[in-house]
Amino acid sequence: MFIERLVALGREYLQGSPAELLRMISDVWEDGRFLQNVGIIEISLEAGFQAKRLPLQCWGEWSEKTIEGKRKTKTEREFLPERQRGLAIPFSRASSGNPKVPQGRYGVPVYLLFPRKEKKGKEEKPLNCDTFLSGRLERTMFLPRSFLETEQKAIAALIKEIEDERDLAATQKPNDGYGLVVLAIPGDGQPYRYSERRPPPGDPRSILLGESVLYPGKWIVADLGILAEQFRISKLEEGREMGSSDHCTLCGATPVDAVSAYCKSWSWLSATWHAPFPEERKKKDAIENLGEIVGTLCPDCYTALLLGAGVFSEVSGSIHQNITRELFLPVASAGGRRAGSGKAPRIQGAVLLLPLEIKPDSEAVLQDALAVYRSKTPRPGRRDQALLAITGFDGVLPEDFATDDYRLTMTYFTQSNADIHLRALIEDVLPSTVGALRDLLHNCMEGSVGIAHALEFTQTDRYQVLPYLLARAYGGSYLWKVLGCVLHREPVDWGSFLAGSAIRMNGYAREWLLGGDLIAHWNLKDEVYFYWLYRQFMFDYGILIQRGGMKLQDWKELLKRISEDQPASLCFEDPEELGFAAGYLVRLFGKTYYGKLKKDFLKHRVLSFGATLRPDDIWRLALSRFQEYAVKLDLHIEEDFRQRAAVVECTYRQMRDTVEKRRDAFIGAFWSGYMLAPIAAKEETTTKHEGGEKA
Repeated sequence: MFIERLVALGREYLQGSPAELLRMISDVWEDGRFLQNVGIIEISLEAGFQAKRLPLQCWGEWSEKTIEGKRKTKTEREFLPERQRGLAIPFSRASSGNPKVPQGRYGVPVYLLFPRKEKKGKEEKPLNCDTFLSGRLERTMFLPRSFLETEQKAIAALIKEIEDERDLAATQKPNDGYGLVVLAIPGDGQPYRYSERRPPPGDPRSILLGESVLYPGKWIVADLGILAEQFRISKLEEGREMGSSDHCTLCGATPVDAVSAYCKSWSWLSATWHAPFPEERKKKDAIENLGEIVGTLCPDCYTALLLGAGVFSEVSGSIHQNITRELFLPVASAGGRRAGSGKAPRIQGAVLLLPLEIKPDSEAVLQDALAVYRSKTPRPGRRDQALLAITGFDGVLPEDFATDDYRLTMTYFTQSNADIHLRALIEDVLPSTVGALRDLLHNCMEGSVGIAHALEFTQTDRYQVLPYLLARAYGGSYLWKVLGCVLHREPVDWGSFLAGSAIRMNGYAREWLLGGDLIAHWNLKDEVYFYWLYRQFMFDYGILIQRGGMKLQDWKELLKRISEDQPASLCFEDPEELGFAAGYLVRLFGKTYYGKLKKDFLKHRVLSFGATLRPDDIWRLALSRFQEYAVKLDLHIEEDFRQRAAVVECTYRQMRDTVEKRRDAFIGAFWSGYMLAPIAAKEETTTKHEGGEKA
């Protein structure tokens, strides 16, 4: 149950400071743009009703950032909010519905102001301040008393002044027009109070709002302890809107004031998103009591849910566009892959760290490790593990949690307001597996440097990420299933990769040789590089999961064996080795063929329009007819080549049935040998030049 995992994660933060609690359950830290225009209305109820507003404030500063474009560099202004100070005026923005309409409960009288926009060439109507205020006061908790109609009129007039000043500021760029209206009502037991002294910067419990305009010489100060408690209780009341009971579904506490898991700040459990609900509850009018459907939570569990949801939001990140684009490309169509290279939708992911039962040596160490987990920034000099290579998005596993006493849950989803598409949920991943896979990928990339250099192929960075590697091998339809298998050290299918790779190689080779497409030539190099990289990955992965793996010979060793061993000693027992040798020989013969006729051998003699290249085509139209072509066309071929070709051709006859069963392996290896054959020719020429003719 996903809620249970968020609650387990959030429990570790229950003992945090009021500032930390506000940071996690409010939107101040994530949506600091509302601090651009802070309008504070000071209300005193000590001797009747008095209300005045402080001058409009900007809690932050603007800085310039440089953006490098394809053609030119441009400079933009960026707002840097004072987030720590912003905790004094915490707010929550609804994740679904119309955010401009009063929603949920307000634990503190802090209300959002949105910029006025153009609609069909006309500017939006000015804010109706009376309606704006009355609708929000009805949902505001912990007010010292209700306001009379005349008092509300006076407050609304001050809000109008704030809005006018905000609109004027928004015309002076770079101000965006986002803002806040704060009703500061200082008093005993209230979140705001008067102070004779200005609080020092950095005070962990008291934050300055500004100097009083009703009582000059005094300062309006926020008490974070009271703020945090009132804000937390207001969230509980949001849950009560969708049901309550006298027992907690998770911890079993009873009798207790338990409320539904519904909250405005977490859209995964919204009444407008019907995906998690039973069919009979998906009708609009059937979702009246969320507590009956999902369960109810006691105050501690509900607060832990809020904290866990906040952490989930913090550690979530977008996976790279290379991966998302690969998800929507056909795995078995070279032409389709080129046609489908447009913009892909944004997919997000998050890693949940569970369970957190075995703790480090001290609470301070635990809190430090949890802060690293949330910030996604490794500590210098520590063995914190970056998770990008394994997950496809930024994340950090602190070294304190990198033991198998913990488990990781990886979540991939697409979110648009309250519409959630859960793509994958991979549970119970061992940190040791993550570390082993990171090392495995690193070693594979280091081992592939040679073949990348040989193919003059430089764009290898995207292959350093496991989800991209698997999406490329199996296609987007199977990525999440295969990723789950790999993260759980389960066997992975090899044949599907070979089939897709062979089809893509055939497609790109046809576009290159028959159509003269140089991009297809580059794509074929890419496929050959990927073919050998993934072979190495699978071999190392086999060792990782079962202390053994498929037989694998390095491409350099295979190339050297086929080009330098004595023909009489050549022996091929596997269709892949045989296919590689066939590709090597066809490329060498093609060089002689082109030197005589100025025509490409494969294009002229082997490939036919519209047909798929099969192993039998290579044998029937190439391997078995080298001698015939040489005689008819008066081609000079070396005796050494004749003997090697004879060995390969005879071996093919003997293994014909086996090759047919594993034709994808043969074709993939064939194009590898074909593309890498010039490497052996270069090395042979260099050897002859430096050391004379070989004996």
